[in-house]
Order: sequence, then C-alpha cells, then structure tokens
Amino acid sequence: MDIRRLEAFCKVYELGSFSKAGQDLFLSQPTISAHVSSLEEELGVQLFDRLGRMILPTLAGKVLFRYAKEAFLSLENAKAEIQLLQDKISGDLVIGGSTIPAHYILPRVLADFTKRYPDVHVDLRVGDTVSVVDMVTRGDLILGVVGAELDRPELEFIPLKDDQLVIVASPNLNRPIGKTLGTKEICTWPWVMRERGSGTRKAFEKGLLAIGLDIRCLNISLTVESTEAVLQCVLSGFGVGITSRIAAQAYIDRGELLELNAPSLAIRRRFYLIRHEKRHIFPVTRYFIDFLMNACR
Repeated sequence: MDIRRLEAFCKVYELGSFSKAGQDLFLSQPTISAHVSSLEEELGVQLFDRLGRMILPTLAGKVLFRYAKEAFLSLENAKAEIQLLQDKISGDLVIGGSTIPAHYILPRVLADFTKRYPDVHVDLRVGDTVSVVDMVTRGDLILGVVGAELDRPELEFIPLKDDQLVIVASPNLNRPIGKTLGTKEICTWPWVMRERGSGTRKAFEKGLLAIGLDIRCLNISLTVESTEAVLQCVLSGFGVGITSRIAAQAYIDRGELLELNAPSLAIRRRFYLIRHEKRHIFPVTRYFIDFLMNACR
C-alpha cells in the first residue's frame, strides 16, 4: 500500500474535499482522485460516497482512516526515536504558559533547549492559568505551565517549581509605609490586582480566606491582565500590589520597589506542568518535559 496514496486519502477524509486536499498537499485534484481510486481498486471497496458536492466516508473508509492515522503516528515515532539515538530532535513543540512561567521561567529553558536542539520549532502561547488549562483540556495544547492546580480530573498536574507571593509598593507611595502591613492596611490601601483566572489572584484569594478576609473587602483600584502591568502600575505609585517574587525581586534589589511585610499573608504556591492524561506524547515533547523538570530542580 503506497504511503502517498494513504496520505492523500487521509487528507480528503479530514478536509472533506478533493480540491482542498490537493491544495494542502500541493498536488492537483486529478492526482488526489487518482490516489484514492487506486486505493479503492487495491482494497476492492469504495472509500467515499460522492453525494453531489458532499464527500462522506464509507464504513470501510472510516476503518482505513483509523489504521492509517495509527500507521502515520508509528512512523513519526520511529523517526523521532531514531533521531534520539543520534541525539537529534526535530519537530514542533507547542506549549502554553500562564503569565509568570511564560515571562520568567520558560524563555530561558526554551532558549537552552533550542540551542541544544536547533531543529525544534517552539510555539509558546500565553494566557492566564484558567485559559491555559482550558486549552490543554480541549487538546489545543500538548503541555502547559501554570500557577495553580485546578479541578480537572482528566489532566495531570506535575509539581514543577515553588514560588512566593510578595506585597510591593513604590517608595514614593503617598502612604505611611511601616515595617508590617496589618489587617487595616490590607483592607484600606489601594490595590493593583491581577484579573480573575490568574494563578496569582487565586493564590492571594486563598491566602486571604485563611486569615478570615474576603477579597471583596479590599480596595481594588485597578485590575490588570499581566504581572508586568501590576509592577509598572505599582512603580508609578498607583497602589500596592501582590505578585510573584520571581517577577519582583529585581525591582526590590534595585530599590525601585519596597517589599512590605505582612506576616499573616505569607503565601507560597507552586507552578505546575500540565498535560492531558489521554493525549499521546511525541518524543520531542517527552524530551522537553525531562529537560524542563531538570532545569527547575
């Protein structure tokens, strides 16, 4: 059975069109039709019902498609495994990251990984924790790195790295800044806050509940959709903010931001690598998982 004919058949099956399959494979429509006809003649069955402009797979077509996809997957795995034997990795790596991992953890790891394996093409997609988890759940992403563990039984949450949330303010904030931040200050000072759905906000809300406070009691003056936006607004004197130490430490070290001590709000959280338990993992992805886990130790 000719692999080119199988490829043409699968593309027609997926796109429901001989002409679209030809465009996708850079072949003429007559060539695609000839490939499918040759398969039908070889197997002695009809693979598609042609109903006017509609093309529907027959039962035999559905069976062939299932096994053909498995065969193509096996070939890809064989190619990847052979490349591993030669310490060569190639292919596409699609990964999502919530704000902190995407801006402060993954860039360096991905840079090191692609230096080691230059034939890997990386597609990094950024969103908040909920959106990244949703993309992995739907199958839009193979992997994600997020700042909170959500209730998704179909996903595997692998602990990756610990983080601490810190409360920061500008030295020029028009408020008397003491050594500690008490409940009164927590509830009355203006806050710059991440949006609902972010891992940072989820961890902060959990920390507030632990000391008997609800986030609705806070004076949230501004809600933004990125960690860098929180930091820049706090730097401008807009209010106090809660953010990852990973993101804020350089500003604190330079004296541009003050770290406020709130003993009752010592909040720690974890970043997680997430994957769908039923999703096939290609060797390039498996290799990156090991690379990332080692980098975060």
